[in-house]
Amino acid sequence: MPYAIKPFEELEFCDDFMFFKVMQDDEICKELIERLLKIKIDHIKRPELQKEIRPYYHSKGVKLDVYLKDSMNIYDVEMQNVTKEALPKRLRYYQSMVDADALLRGEDYTALNDSHIIFLCTTDPMGRGLPVYTFLETCCEDSDILLNDGTHKYFFNATAAELSEDVEIRAVLDYIMTKNASDMFTEKIARFVDKVKADESAKGEYMIESLAIQDSKREGRKEGIEIGLVEGERKKAIEAARNLKENGVDIQLIAKCVGLSVEEIQKL
Repeated sequence: MPYAIKPFEELEFCDDFMFFKVMQDDEICKELIERLLKIKIDHIKRPELQKEIRPYYHSKGVKLDVYLKDSMNIYDVEMQNVTKEALPKRLRYYQSMVDADALLRGEDYTALNDSHIIFLCTTDPMGRGLPVYTFLETCCEDSDILLNDGTHKYFFNATAAELSEDVEIRAVLDYIMTKNASDMFTEKIARFVDKVKADESAKGEYMIESLAIQDSKREGRKEGIEIGLVEGERKKAIEAARNLKENGVDIQLIAKCVGLSVEEIQKL
Protein backbone atom coordinates (compact mmCIF):
# COMPACT_ATOMS: atom_id res chain seq x y z
CA MET A 1 0.00 0.00 0.00
CA PRO A 2 1.40 3.46 -0.89
CA TYR A 3 1.98 5.96 1.88
CA ALA A 4 -1.03 8.32 1.85
CA ILE A 5 -0.04 11.99 1.79
CA LYS A 6 -2.51 14.16 3.67
CA PRO A 7 -3.53 17.19 1.57
CA PHE A 8 -1.64 20.30 2.65
CA GLU A 9 -4.88 22.28 2.99
CA GLU A 10 -6.16 19.77 5.59
CA LEU A 11 -3.15 19.93 7.90
CA GLU A 12 -3.86 20.65 11.56
CA PHE A 13 -1.76 21.71 14.52
CA CYS A 14 -1.35 18.09 15.62
CA ASP A 15 0.18 17.04 12.28
CA ASP A 16 3.96 16.75 12.47
CA PHE A 17 4.76 19.25 9.71
CA MET A 18 2.32 21.89 10.97
CA PHE A 19 3.36 21.41 14.59
CA PHE A 20 6.99 21.96 13.61
CA LYS A 21 6.11 25.11 11.66
CA VAL A 22 3.98 26.64 14.41
CA MET A 23 6.55 25.89 17.09
CA GLN A 24 9.17 27.87 15.19
CA ASP A 25 7.42 30.94 16.57
CA ASP A 26 9.29 31.72 19.81
CA GLU A 27 6.34 33.46 21.44
CA ILE A 28 3.93 30.57 20.86
CA CYS A 29 6.53 27.95 21.80
CA LYS A 30 7.44 29.71 25.05
CA GLU A 31 3.83 30.25 26.08
CA LEU A 32 2.88 26.65 25.31
CA ILE A 33 5.59 25.26 27.59
CA GLU A 34 4.76 27.78 30.33
CA ARG A 35 1.08 26.81 30.17
CA LEU A 36 1.72 23.08 30.26
CA LEU A 37 4.36 23.07 33.01
CA LYS A 38 3.11 26.09 35.01
CA ILE A 39 6.52 27.73 34.99
CA LYS A 40 8.08 30.96 33.74
CA ILE A 41 10.86 30.74 31.16
CA ASP A 42 13.31 33.65 31.30
CA HIS A 43 14.36 33.25 27.66
CA ILE A 44 14.66 30.48 25.10
CA LYS A 45 17.64 29.35 23.09
CA ARG A 46 17.26 27.02 20.14
CA PRO A 47 20.36 24.86 19.68
CA GLU A 48 18.67 23.58 16.52
CA LEU A 49 15.04 23.19 15.54
CA GLN A 50 14.08 19.57 14.98
CA LYS A 51 17.57 18.73 16.20
CA GLU A 52 19.04 15.36 15.31
CA ILE A 53 21.19 13.94 18.09
CA ARG A 54 23.64 11.20 17.17
CA PRO A 55 26.52 11.36 19.67
CA TYR A 56 28.23 8.13 18.63
CA TYR A 57 28.88 6.76 15.18
CA HIS A 58 27.07 3.47 15.77
CA SER A 59 24.22 4.82 17.90
CA LYS A 60 20.64 5.27 16.71
CA GLY A 61 19.90 8.96 16.24
CA VAL A 62 16.71 10.73 17.30
CA LYS A 63 15.15 13.77 15.67
CA LEU A 64 13.53 16.09 18.20
CA ASP A 65 10.56 18.21 17.10
CA VAL A 66 11.24 21.10 19.48
CA TYR A 67 14.51 21.29 21.41
CA LEU A 68 14.98 24.36 23.60
CA LYS A 69 17.10 25.61 26.46
CA ASP A 70 16.85 28.40 28.98
CA SER A 71 19.20 29.31 31.84
CA MET A 72 18.56 26.16 33.87
CA ASN A 73 16.51 23.73 31.77
CA ILE A 74 16.29 21.74 28.55
CA TYR A 75 12.89 21.22 26.92
CA ASP A 76 11.92 18.66 24.31
CA VAL A 77 8.33 18.84 23.01
CA GLU A 78 6.98 16.06 20.79
CA MET A 79 3.61 15.55 19.10
CA GLN A 80 2.39 11.92 19.11
CA ASN A 81 -0.55 11.03 16.87
CA VAL A 82 -0.58 7.28 17.37
CA THR A 83 -0.24 5.05 20.41
CA LYS A 84 2.98 3.08 20.33
CA GLU A 85 3.68 0.19 22.66
CA ALA A 86 7.29 1.32 22.91
CA LEU A 87 6.43 4.93 23.74
CA PRO A 88 7.85 4.81 27.30
CA LYS A 89 11.11 3.29 26.04
CA ARG A 90 11.15 5.79 23.19
CA LEU A 91 10.97 8.51 25.82
CA ARG A 92 13.76 6.83 27.77
CA TYR A 93 16.00 6.85 24.71
CA TYR A 94 15.20 10.51 24.01
CA GLN A 95 16.23 11.28 27.58
CA SER A 96 19.54 9.46 27.19
CA MET A 97 20.32 11.27 23.94
CA VAL A 98 19.47 14.68 25.40
CA ASP A 99 21.78 14.01 28.36
CA ALA A 100 24.58 12.69 26.15
CA ASP A 101 24.34 15.74 23.89
CA ALA A 102 24.51 18.08 26.90
CA LEU A 103 27.82 16.55 28.02
CA LEU A 104 29.50 15.99 24.67
CA ARG A 105 32.00 18.74 25.32
CA GLY A 106 33.44 16.95 28.35
CA GLU A 107 31.53 18.79 31.02
CA ASP A 108 31.04 17.34 34.49
CA TYR A 109 27.81 15.52 35.36
CA THR A 110 26.91 18.38 37.70
CA ALA A 111 26.62 20.61 34.64
CA LEU A 112 23.56 18.72 33.42
CA ASN A 113 20.54 21.03 33.27
CA ASP A 114 17.15 19.78 34.39
CA SER A 115 15.33 18.22 31.44
CA HIS A 116 11.62 18.27 30.62
CA ILE A 117 10.42 15.88 27.92
CA ILE A 118 6.84 16.58 26.89
CA PHE A 119 4.73 14.28 24.72
CA LEU A 120 1.47 15.78 23.42
CA CYS A 121 -0.72 12.77 22.59
CA THR A 122 -3.91 12.50 20.54
CA THR A 123 -4.53 9.06 22.04
CA ASP A 124 -4.35 8.00 25.69
CA PRO A 125 -0.75 6.76 26.15
CA MET A 126 -1.42 4.98 29.45
CA GLY A 127 -5.08 4.03 29.04
CA ARG A 128 -6.09 5.41 32.44
CA GLY A 129 -8.11 8.42 31.27
CA LEU A 130 -5.96 11.09 32.91
CA PRO A 131 -5.40 14.39 31.08
CA VAL A 132 -1.78 14.56 32.31
CA TYR A 133 0.68 11.85 33.35
CA THR A 134 3.78 13.19 35.11
CA PHE A 135 6.69 10.89 35.90
CA LEU A 136 9.52 11.53 38.35
CA GLU A 137 12.11 9.11 39.74
CA THR A 138 10.92 7.96 43.19
CA CYS A 139 12.00 5.40 45.77
CA CYS A 140 9.86 2.24 45.71
CA GLU A 141 10.23 1.75 49.47
CA ASP A 142 9.30 5.35 50.31
CA SER A 143 7.54 7.39 47.63
CA ASP A 144 8.34 10.59 49.54
CA ILE A 145 11.99 10.15 48.57
CA LEU A 146 12.79 11.64 45.16
CA LEU A 147 15.93 10.80 43.27
CA ASN A 148 16.26 14.46 42.25
CA ASP A 149 18.16 13.62 39.09
CA GLY A 150 16.58 16.58 37.32
CA THR A 151 14.53 14.56 34.82
CA HIS A 152 10.85 15.26 34.25
CA LYS A 153 8.64 13.36 31.81
CA TYR A 154 5.11 14.30 30.83
CA PHE A 155 2.37 12.78 28.70
CA PHE A 156 -0.52 15.16 27.92
CA ASN A 157 -3.61 13.24 26.84
CA ALA A 158 -5.80 15.32 24.51
CA THR A 159 -8.63 12.75 24.64
CA ALA A 160 -9.22 13.66 28.30
CA ALA A 161 -9.11 17.45 27.83
CA GLU A 162 -12.44 18.02 29.57
CA LEU A 163 -11.14 16.33 32.74
CA SER A 164 -8.33 18.82 33.24
CA GLU A 165 -8.99 21.19 36.13
CA ASP A 166 -6.48 23.67 34.73
CA VAL A 167 -8.30 25.93 32.27
CA GLU A 168 -5.14 26.73 30.27
CA ILE A 169 -4.14 23.11 29.84
CA ARG A 170 -7.73 22.17 29.03
CA ALA A 171 -7.86 24.79 26.27
CA VAL A 172 -4.65 23.52 24.65
CA LEU A 173 -5.65 19.85 24.82
CA ASP A 174 -9.15 20.59 23.54
CA TYR A 175 -7.71 22.54 20.60
CA ILE A 176 -5.42 19.64 19.72
CA MET A 177 -8.36 17.24 19.79
CA THR A 178 -11.23 19.30 18.35
CA LYS A 179 -9.44 22.13 16.47
CA ASN A 180 -11.74 24.57 18.30
CA ALA A 181 -9.87 27.61 19.67
CA SER A 182 -11.40 28.64 22.99
CA ASP A 183 -9.06 31.34 24.32
CA MET A 184 -6.61 33.97 23.09
CA PHE A 185 -3.66 31.58 23.02
CA THR A 186 -5.32 28.82 20.98
CA GLU A 187 -6.74 31.50 18.66
CA LYS A 188 -3.16 32.67 18.14
CA ILE A 189 -2.15 29.13 17.20
CA ALA A 190 -5.12 28.82 14.83
CA ARG A 191 -4.14 32.07 13.07
CA PHE A 192 -0.58 30.81 12.66
CA VAL A 193 -1.86 27.55 11.16
CA ASP A 194 -3.86 29.56 8.61
CA LYS A 195 -0.77 31.66 7.88
CA VAL A 196 1.27 28.53 7.12
CA LYS A 197 -1.45 27.16 4.86
CA ALA A 198 -1.37 30.41 2.85
CA ASP A 199 2.39 30.06 2.26
CA GLU A 200 3.15 28.41 -1.10
CA SER A 201 6.77 27.73 -0.14
CA ALA A 202 5.55 25.83 2.96
CA LYS A 203 3.36 23.71 0.68
CA GLY A 204 6.42 22.87 -1.41
CA GLU A 205 8.41 21.92 1.70
CA TYR A 206 5.56 19.69 2.89
CA MET A 207 5.22 17.85 -0.40
CA ILE A 208 8.97 17.27 -0.63
CA GLU A 209 9.13 16.02 2.97
CA SER A 210 6.10 13.76 2.47
CA LEU A 211 7.52 12.24 -0.69
CA ALA A 212 10.80 11.62 1.10
CA ILE A 213 8.88 9.73 3.79
CA GLN A 214 7.02 7.83 1.09
CA ASP A 215 10.29 6.84 -0.53
CA SER A 216 11.75 5.81 2.81
CA LYS A 217 8.78 3.58 3.60
CA ARG A 218 8.89 2.04 0.14
CA GLU A 219 12.60 1.38 0.41
CA GLY A 220 12.14 -0.08 3.88
CA ARG A 221 9.96 -2.82 2.40
CA LYS A 222 12.54 -3.79 -0.18
CA GLU A 223 15.47 -6.05 0.57
CA GLY A 224 18.69 -6.59 -1.30
CA ILE A 225 18.49 -3.34 -3.25
CA GLU A 226 21.64 -1.28 -3.18
CA ILE A 227 20.95 2.30 -2.13
CA GLY A 228 22.56 5.17 -3.94
CA LEU A 229 22.72 3.90 -7.51
CA VAL A 230 22.75 6.86 -9.87
CA GLU A 231 19.86 5.63 -12.02
CA GLY A 232 17.78 4.81 -8.97
CA GLU A 233 18.32 8.28 -7.55
CA ARG A 234 17.35 9.85 -10.87
CA LYS A 235 14.12 7.85 -11.01
CA LYS A 236 13.28 9.03 -7.50
CA ALA A 237 13.95 12.63 -8.49
CA ILE A 238 11.71 12.32 -11.56
CA GLU A 239 8.92 10.71 -9.53
CA ALA A 240 9.16 13.39 -6.85
CA ALA A 241 9.17 16.17 -9.45
CA ARG A 242 6.12 14.71 -11.20
CA ASN A 243 4.17 14.50 -7.93
CA LEU A 244 5.11 18.04 -6.94
CA LYS A 245 4.20 19.39 -10.37
CA GLU A 246 0.80 17.67 -10.21
CA ASN A 247 0.22 19.32 -6.84
CA GLY A 248 0.87 22.80 -8.20
CA VAL A 249 4.32 23.46 -6.74
CA ASP A 250 6.35 26.11 -8.61
CA ILE A 251 8.74 24.58 -11.18
CA GLN A 252 11.70 26.66 -10.03
CA LEU A 253 11.24 25.38 -6.46
CA ILE A 254 10.92 21.79 -7.71
CA ALA A 255 14.15 22.10 -9.71
CA LYS A 256 15.99 23.46 -6.68
CA CYS A 257 14.79 20.67 -4.42
CA VAL A 258 15.07 17.57 -6.61
CA GLY A 259 18.17 18.48 -8.63
CA LEU A 260 16.62 18.31 -12.10
CA SER A 261 16.68 21.10 -14.67
CA VAL A 262 13.64 23.27 -15.36
CA GLU A 263 13.56 21.90 -18.91
CA GLU A 264 13.44 18.29 -17.68
CA ILE A 265 10.60 19.09 -15.28
CA GLN A 266 8.61 20.93 -17.98
CA LYS A 267 8.72 17.77 -20.13
CA LEU A 268 7.18 15.55 -17.44
